Amino acid sequence: MSSTALSELIEAARLDPDHVFSAPWEARAFAIALQLSKSGHVTWDEFRDRLIAEVSASDRIRARDGTSDHGEYYDHFLHALERIVEEKKIAQ
Repeated sequence: MSSTALSELIEAARLDPDHVFSAPWEARAFAIALQLSKSGHVTWDEFRDRLIAEVSASDRIRARDGTSDHGEYYDHFLHALERIVEEKKIAQ
């Protein structure tokens, strides 16, 4: 994905004019997931299901341990992305 395409993707996803992503790796993970979906390697629903599973597992751990989830969304996003790439043998 070109830097222009990534910039356009970030602009399209912008919810808060000052903060779309808190770190560059978050934008890259989002762009990779989107490109995998656009290219037909995974459906967005498949990715979403992995993300929901990651968040749910984390919720159970936090409930058990009494810990906070502040700022973890893209950690879950990345874990879901890694899991689906591994499961589908997209990269080895």
